[in-house]
Amino acid sequence: MEPSALSLLPALLAVVLALGTRNVLLSLFSACWLGGALVTGSVFGGLYQVIDPWLLDAVADRDHVKVTLFSLFVAAMVGILSKSGGTSAMVQVLIRVATTRRRGMVVTWLAGMVVFFDDYANCLIVGSSMRALSDKLQISREKLAYIVDSTAAPIASVALVSTWIGYEVGLMGDGLAAAGITDIDAYAFFIQGIPYRFYSLFTIVFVGAIAFSGRDFGPMLQAEENLELPQDEAESSETEHPAWRALLAIVPIGVLILVTGAVLWIDGSAGAAPGAALFEVLGNADGYNAMLKGSLAGMLVAAILSLGTRSLKLKATFDAGLDGMGSLFEALAVLFLAWSLGTAMGELQAAAYLVDLLGDSLPAAMLPTAVFVVSAATAFATGSSFGTMGIVMPIALPLSFALSDDPMIALAASGAVLSGACWGDHCSPISDTTILSSVGAGCEVSRHVKTQLPYAMLCGLVAVVLGTIPVGFGAPVWLVLPMGMVACVALVWGLGRAPKRAVSAEVVA
Repeated sequence: MEPSALSLLPALLAVVLALGTRNVLLSLFSACWLGGALVTGSVFGGLYQVIDPWLLDAVADRDHVKVTLFSLFVAAMVGILSKSGGTSAMVQVLIRVATTRRRGMVVTWLAGMVVFFDDYANCLIVGSSMRALSDKLQISREKLAYIVDSTAAPIASVALVSTWIGYEVGLMGDGLAAAGITDIDAYAFFIQGIPYRFYSLFTIVFVGAIAFSGRDFGPMLQAEENLELPQDEAESSETEHPAWRALLAIVPIGVLILVTGAVLWIDGSAGAAPGAALFEVLGNADGYNAMLKGSLAGMLVAAILSLGTRSLKLKATFDAGLDGMGSLFEALAVLFLAWSLGTAMGELQAAAYLVDLLGDSLPAAMLPTAVFVVSAATAFATGSSFGTMGIVMPIALPLSFALSDDPMIALAASGAVLSGACWGDHCSPISDTTILSSVGAGCEVSRHVKTQLPYAMLCGLVAVVLGTIPVGFGAPVWLVLPMGMVACVALVWGLGRAPKRAVSAEVVA
């Protein structure tokens, strides 16, 4: 099919439906159906086109299957760790050093960094585990919800191993293929792009600065000064676990990371030239294969430890793994439809049309910023960072390669999709993580959104002014990244002040 304005209709429909219905699955499926109708020239033919060959090819692709299995194995491991008490025990080890209000906030921030492998698990586990201590230290529920929410997705999106990685790498692999790039491994591309996730990285630093300084501003300062803790829940606490039980989480996570890294290094070194750089070694490795082996090892070790320590019986271990896998059903459905939509956009030659259409109207230097803003707006309206990635990435990545020969633009654009999705998700009152972090912290959703929004908007502004714009115009990321981080700390220090009731640290009796 020749490039034309019609090639943009599926992506446009996906965004419009996502904004109107807030149902990402319906939006992606409808977009795929429209793409099929445009390719076949028939409504019913288009429906069958979505199923065969697009969905069937997406399911049958070996790399796609590896991504799916990786995600399922990690989710199963997370389910086992949670059910066995390993994750809660790991968080409780951190809690023991929190004896003042400031330390309590810092430990909550660190706990969010430790539970890096899943944003949902992060929101619920850290929020519920830290709630009793936060109440005792007179940290507002709004502050707890903010620290949890603004650590969960950002750390999961940049961690080398998490339930996000399979999805992100899968979308990147599909985008690279659509752009005709065959000599770059998707996992290596993911790793190289981590420094370009400006909003995610700046937010992690911003939350840390809030915690370490004890300073706040805006609605959060009011919430801290007018502290309201539900009395019926103030004395509640998580089940106390012995310290050794933390190993049930630490060991499987360590095995997952080590096996993935070892397989990447072994496979990559076999095909790389002597003395090759790390990214060259990773580029020669099969990232999907490493992720699959690492997740399988982590899941098996989690199950063996739970059974060996009698923390769970065989049936409970099996059920916990299945429950973890079941939590990914919608995300995987979105992923397969996103892959199918990517195929549809490729057959319709949407990227080629956009290049012809834009010409010089959109400089390649401004593409990362434009992608960041579009991704944030879509995530805000839909409440889904995953859905936003699936909608925007299939267009943004091929377009970046088409507009510029500079690989940095592609890295920055892909990072803008992922971090922009996090930004919009943090600002959205209908976001799943917004709701889950509110539930975990025991805070009303409306109060959480009101107090978090100014902080999220400020971090987003820093990500644009000191992130996507300068990098787009050629500034090196090693210079831009620390400048943005310093700006985040300076803003907290300059705009914030300690709540009047918390001038002196409260010590736990």
